[in-house]
Order: sequence, then C-alpha cells, then structure tokens
Amino acid sequence: MRPASKKLVSVIIWAAIHVALISLGLLQPWKVESDLYSVLPDSSEFKNVSEAEKALSARSMRNFTVLVGHRDFAVAKSAAEALEASFALDSAFAETRLYVDDSTMQRMSDFFFEYRNVLQGKPVRDLLKAGDSSAFSAIADMARQKVYGAFTIADLSHLEDDPFLLGAESFDYFTLHSQLMGGRFTLRDGVLAAEDSSVSYVMWSAALSPTVSAMASDGHMLARLDRVLDSLRLVHEGLRIEKSGVPFHSYESSRNAQSEVAWISGVSIVLILLLLLWAFRTPVPIVCTLVAIGVAICAALLGTWALFGSIHVFTFVFGTSVIGVSIDYAIHFFTDWKHGTSKNGLDIRRHIFKGLLLGFMTTELSYIALTFAEFPLLRQMAVFSIVGLASSFATILLLFPNLPLPQGDARAKSMAPTRIPAFILDFYDRFAPRTVVVAGIVLLLALVPGVLKLNIHTDMRALYAMSENLKRSEALNARLNNLGISANYFIVEGSSEQELLQNEESLVCRLDSALDMVHDSANDSVSSSVKPVLGGYLATSTYIPSLKVQDETFEGIRRLYASPVFGELLRDLNLSSDSVRMSDASPRYLTPQSEIPASFRSILSMLWIGEVNGKFYSAVFPLHVAADFAVSQFAEGMPFVYAVNKMDNVNATLTDLSRVALLLVALAYLVVFVVLVLVDGFVQALKVIRAPVISCFFIAAVFGYCGIPFNFFAIVGVILTLGIGIDYALFFKEGGSRNLTTALAVMLSAMTTLISFGSLSFSSFVPVATFGFSVLLGILCCFALSPFSRR
Repeated sequence: MRPASKKLVSVIIWAAIHVALISLGLLQPWKVESDLYSVLPDSSEFKNVSEAEKALSARSMRNFTVLVGHRDFAVAKSAAEALEASFALDSAFAETRLYVDDSTMQRMSDFFFEYRNVLQGKPVRDLLKAGDSSAFSAIADMARQKVYGAFTIADLSHLEDDPFLLGAESFDYFTLHSQLMGGRFTLRDGVLAAEDSSVSYVMWSAALSPTVSAMASDGHMLARLDRVLDSLRLVHEGLRIEKSGVPFHSYESSRNAQSEVAWISGVSIVLILLLLLWAFRTPVPIVCTLVAIGVAICAALLGTWALFGSIHVFTFVFGTSVIGVSIDYAIHFFTDWKHGTSKNGLDIRRHIFKGLLLGFMTTELSYIALTFAEFPLLRQMAVFSIVGLASSFATILLLFPNLPLPQGDARAKSMAPTRIPAFILDFYDRFAPRTVVVAGIVLLLALVPGVLKLNIHTDMRALYAMSENLKRSEALNARLNNLGISANYFIVEGSSEQELLQNEESLVCRLDSALDMVHDSANDSVSSSVKPVLGGYLATSTYIPSLKVQDETFEGIRRLYASPVFGELLRDLNLSSDSVRMSDASPRYLTPQSEIPASFRSILSMLWIGEVNGKFYSAVFPLHVAADFAVSQFAEGMPFVYAVNKMDNVNATLTDLSRVALLLVALAYLVVFVVLVLVDGFVQALKVIRAPVISCFFIAAVFGYCGIPFNFFAIVGVILTLGIGIDYALFFKEGGSRNLTTALAVMLSAMTTLISFGSLSFSSFVPVATFGFSVLLGILCCFALSPFSRR
C-alpha cells in the first residue's frame, strides 16, 4: 500500500472511532451530577434500601431556611414579606413558606376535627386502650378543662358534635404541643418568629425544585436569592440575614471550588504554554497538543456519558489525568520531531511506538482494574480515563503522523532546551551501580516508619470547611429551632403502605421505652441521672397511624360514648343527650393519599419516602439523643428496620474501598510486571516498575510522617502516579543511556504534570488539595527515579 493510501486509512480509522463515540454519546440526554452522595458506594448495612435512602437525601438536600432579623419586629416581617413576594411564584422553587395565618390554623383545626375519631395522640390512645371508667373520666376531665379553664383557646364551635373535644385535643397534641414546636419560634402576627440577643427573627423557608442544579452559576437560583437579600439589606438598615440548609453549603463549596480551580488551572495553562514555547520555539506543537487534549476530553465525556447516562463533576477532576497523559504523548511526538533524527511523521511514530504502546497498555491496565471496585464514582472515573487515553493514543498514532509538519529550516534544531537534560544525564551517570543499590535501600528504610504510621481513613466531614457566616447561621438556626435531629436514624420497609405503617409502629413502640431511660454522663451508663437517652422522635405513623391503630382508636371512642362518663359530661356541659351522639357510624380512615393541610404535609414530606422499586419506605428520626443511644440496638430483630448513619457508613465504606482500589491496582501492576518480563526480561522489568512503586510508598510515607489521613482522594492520586509515572521509566528504557531527545521529552512531561497537579495542592477545597498534593509527591519521585531505568 502506498504511503498516501496508508495515511488516508489512518485518518479514516481515527475519524470512525470518534464519530462512533459521538453518536453513542448523543443518544443519551445531557445530565451532570453534582451531589457527591448520589454516587457514593452503598454500605453493606443498608444496601437493600439504598435507593430509598438516596430519595430521602435528595429531598432533604433541597430544603433550606432564611432567618430575617432586625431589632424591630415590624422591619423584620416587612423584609421577610418582600422576600416571599419575590419568589412565591418562581418555578425554581417547589414551595415557599412564610405565613401561618388564621385561615391556616383553621384548616388545621378542621382537619383534626374531621379525623378526630381515628387520629389521636399517644396519651389519648393509651387512655382509650385502658377502657376503664378512670381512663374515660380522664378524657372527660380534659374536655371540661378546655371548656371551663381560665386560659382555654379551644375552638368550641363543634361542641355538640364533639363533646369530648377530641378534635381540639388532637389539634393541641400535633400542633401546639408537638415536638416540632420545642424551639423558640412562636406564631406572631401571622408568621413564625423568635427572639435572640434582642433581635427578632422571622422564618422564611423554601424547597428548591428538583430541576435546580447544585452547581454554582451566575444565573443560579441561590445567586438570585443572594442579590435579593443584598437589596433588602440596603433598604432596611441593620437587617440580619442568616441562611441555613444543605443547598447553601453545596452552592458555596461549588462556587469556591470553581473559582479556585479556574484560577489555578489558568495559571497552570499559561506556565505550560510558556514551557512548550521555550522547548519548541514554534506554536505548531502547542496547537496540535491542545487539539489532541480537546479531542480526548470530548471522547472521554461522550463515552462515559453513553455508558452511565450521566457524568459526575468530580470525574472531571480525576479526568485531568487524561490531560496529563495526552500532553505526555504529544510531547514525545513533537520532541522527536523538533530535536530527534526522524525525517517525517511516519518515522517519528516508528521510533516512539514501542514506548508509547507499553506506556498506554500499563496505564490502561491501572484504570481497568478500578472498574472492578464496587464504587460507581470510581468506575465512572476509570471509564472516563480509559476512553480519553485511548482517544489520545489514537490521535498520536493515527492523526499526528499525517500532519504536514514543517521541514528544512523551519525544523532547524535549537539545542538550548537539551542542555538541561544533558546536565541531568551527566548527574545520574556519576552514580555507580553499587551506590544506587545502597541509596535505594536507605530510601526504603527511611520510608518504612512513615508507612507504618499511615492512617488509611476517609472522613467526609473533614473534607469540607464551612465558612464562618454559614457556621454562625447554622448555630443560630439550631439554637432557635431546638429540634435536635440525630445523624442516626431509621429507614423502615414494608411491602404495602399499611404493612409499612405497622412495621413503623413496632419500632416506635421500642423507642417509647427509651423515652423513660436516662443517661448517667458520669458513669456513661443508663441510670437515674437527669438526661434522657432519647428526647423524642419523628415518625409518619405518629401523624398517620395504620388502619389497625385507627380501628382501635375508633372502637375505643365508640366505647367512650357508650360509657356512663358520656352522660355525666353532657350534664356538666349542659348538652342534650338526644342531640349529641358519636356522628360516625364507621371509621373515616386517614391515609397518605388523604387531603392533608400544607403545613402538615411539609412535616410528612420529611418522613414519608413512599414507593421505591415495588416496596414502601419511611424514615424515623430520633430527637435529642444521648451519647449512648445506639440506633442499631433498636433495629435488632426487626428485619424491616435499617439503622442508618450516612456519614459514618460512607466513611467506613470509602475506607474499605480505598484498600480494595489499592489492591486492584497492585494486581494490575503484577500483570504489567509479567508483561514487561516477557518483553524485556526480569532485570529490565524490575528497573521500570520500581520507580512508580517506590513513588507510591513515598507518597504514603510522607502522609504518614505528616499525620495526614490517607483518604480516598489521596489514594486516587496514588493511582494516577502509577498510571502516569510508569511512562517516564518506560521511555528512559526505550531511549537508551544518552538519548537527549528522550530525556527532554520526559522532563517536559514531568514538568507539565507537576505544574498541572501541583498547583491543585494550594486549593482550599480539601479533596482537590489532597488529590493534588498526592500526585505532586508521586510524580516528583517518579521523575527522580526514572533515569535509573535506562539500559
């Protein structure tokens, strides 16, 4: 086949590969994930209910609160009303909540009156269950107190239909005396308000629409909210704004990360461009390299998108390895073109092919190994890199050799850039083999104590530093609301709605027993101290009991009306027995599908998950728990109850998977070592593999000596070190002992990688900084050791 025909075939193959990727990618709708929890691995403890837990987390992560404060309550209320008016009809919000007016309270009162015969709080249900005259008399006395008490606020308009005032009793239990009203917020002039340090705060709460992304942008809903709040501060002097909720944290961290990464990346790109201009003295390699990087990233994006149906933003961070390796491949090609002896693109490819192929295979093996880890995000990262590197490799081998590269004077060599690699090679040539061995042993011995001190642990809480403003706002919100929702909670499962509610009631029965237990802080045991082990709980079955409990309540009330106590109460209330009777002949059941007031529904939205994959789920949240409250103990013997501590479960699972990922990469490198042994023999294979392996131990030792937790993001850096660093040793092996072109190419590759990843270590975003610092250490060590792999 003629050279021109070979070039045409190469271009056609390259184009076909990328057109296929584009076609596959465009078949999927565009979706970018920004919530890290949505792709975190599932803990073995609640893997069966992971989808339900994710649905609950996604819902809770959309809710937030804004406290509008001022020393003058009227000013605070006016500003809150302006805020409500600005967003009440905005489609970016699923709902907004400010007013709790008389009509709202009346709807609640009517609702509890309507379902009074099936919906009662636990105190009344316990009296009805007792069913004796003393229990019924206690219910009647509560009605008398509401009618004749000096401070009664009960609605007496339904007295003839409800002489026991069961509707009013239910209203009091679920609203005025609810655990949700345990804070300092009270109803004032139609809004919820609280006092703190002589400042009146009005609560405005909202829920973002599911379509609103957590990623920061100028047009983001929370950016618009901030602009409105800033304008309110200008209008009302002395106005205090306190924001609380997951959306604010996601938005702030996303905005800061984007700003930092953009700034750091911009500086890195400028430095890399200057470096390449110094090395090549022409813009041709730079333009071609940028094209190769752009094509590789697009291919990786589309391939990952086609396979997973979405892509996570953190995949882009990990995917910077594609940029690093793409630059490396391109640098080797153009260094040989500028400073080598090859006459054309095909000669260049022939000269660097073996080194590129071995480097490509070993790097791909590292990422392929990661696809076997039970971690969706890690798999996505690996696939992104696999596809991107394959595209870059294809571009260098199929497209670059066909470029019309300048010849003759335009390709005149400038030997200035080779002076540094010449100096480096002279420096390494001074080491005798015995000296190298002794130095290697000393280095390994120095690394051992650091490795032994290594703490392989991932704590997601330590990876996010909350701003002082948000920290203050969250503290104030917690102090005023005083809900005390525990990080430990339960997910309850059932094959139907009613089975779920009954299962939840079984759990609640156990929790009721903990309400009477107290915690001895001195002895750290349950004793007669004053602090309760459990202050309360939130459960759907409290607000919507199962039909079984509703039937029991209904029958208890029927017996109440049939008891002598009924007649005594009528005489005391001066009501005629002919006109007053239990109005419902049969229960009118309350279900999750019933028409429920909005304020009541908002509580249930926190708890009721609903149907997921054919089963039904709900959450039960303990309140004000003591240190020795263990959710797992209350779930024992209940296969339908799952104890959840999302943060601890995620941390433990990530820590375990980090070890698994390292093991998988170690196995991949064992395979790489075997391949290198078959290609070049045991001694040369050992020379190549030792640089990246020792570099990984070097990273671990530095983290150990510095007392930095060796978390998942540091281990991702180790994986990149193995994937990228081995290429340096391979190219030095293939280039020979005095090949200045290879030494220059490796030096440029290492410097671009150090600039790209090293700059990330200065980020205040802890995962990015940890990731960048890990890669910086690894690549630095790899470059320092790789010249020893020369033949």
